[in-house]
Amino acid sequence: MAAPPEEKAPKPGLNIYGCQAVNPYKLTIALEELGIPYNYINLELTANDHKSDWYLAMNPNGRAPAIVHVKEDGSTQTVFESGACLLYLASEFDKEQNISYSLGAPEYWTQISWLTWQVASYGPMMAQAAHFNRYAVEPVPYGSWRFTSECRRLHHALNEQLATSPFVAGDRLTIADIAIFIFVHSSKWCGLDVHEFPHLEAWKDKLAKRPAFQKGLNSPAPYSFSDEAVTNPDGQEFYKTIRKMGTPFIKQATDLWSKGDPVPLPSDHSNFA
Repeated sequence: MAAPPEEKAPKPGLNIYGCQAVNPYKLTIALEELGIPYNYINLELTANDHKSDWYLAMNPNGRAPAIVHVKEDGSTQTVFESGACLLYLASEFDKEQNISYSLGAPEYWTQISWLTWQVASYGPMMAQAAHFNRYAVEPVPYGSWRFTSECRRLHHALNEQLATSPFVAGDRLTIADIAIFIFVHSSKWCGLDVHEFPHLEAWKDKLAKRPAFQKGLNSPAPYSFSDEAVTNPDGQEFYKTIRKMGTPFIKQATDLWSKGDPVPLPSDHSNFA
């Protein structure tokens, strides 16, 4: 296994490998809610840390975040993908169920359902909406329409749930709320206005006022893609720069795996008739 450089090597305790993207902030918020100390190791995208051999040994998918927990007995546990990381944090550090329900409680499976909803549906759709609305190399109206509309449907489903429940899984904050929050908090960057969904907006504002959320959103640096940040007229040079840099970066990464046209089928183009 390739060893990370000394400054990126995990230290005793809990280590988060992340960057200033959406998913790592889920973990910093969760850990601030739990009051658990952690060592944050920043992945330098311009240095391709996330594609280095040492990081791929931790996270074969080459994305952030990942956790490396160096325990007191000398053993090490590595976890990657934000949903799995949140489940690990709850299992390892939330013995009092401050951000989770106990296994066996009916709400536990509601929590798991909404967490899975976020990682399988909501997050990917919001990411695609952000891509077509903010990073595409050329305007793609169908892609923008398709994914923004699907995100609006998902916002509606969440709004309906929060009309009957103070948190997504019941009467308390859970890792499902934390996972979902960071994307709701980024709605305008993805092309949506949370004002259309009053229960969702009230829930988002309630969570954003929690001291642990405020700390987590500023670790290791202030989160850059909140609705307030992306609409601030005084901060637009940053977003112009990040889009100019991000667009070719995404295209280059995609070109690596673009090997010809999709596999043809006999039914192709019949939907265009």
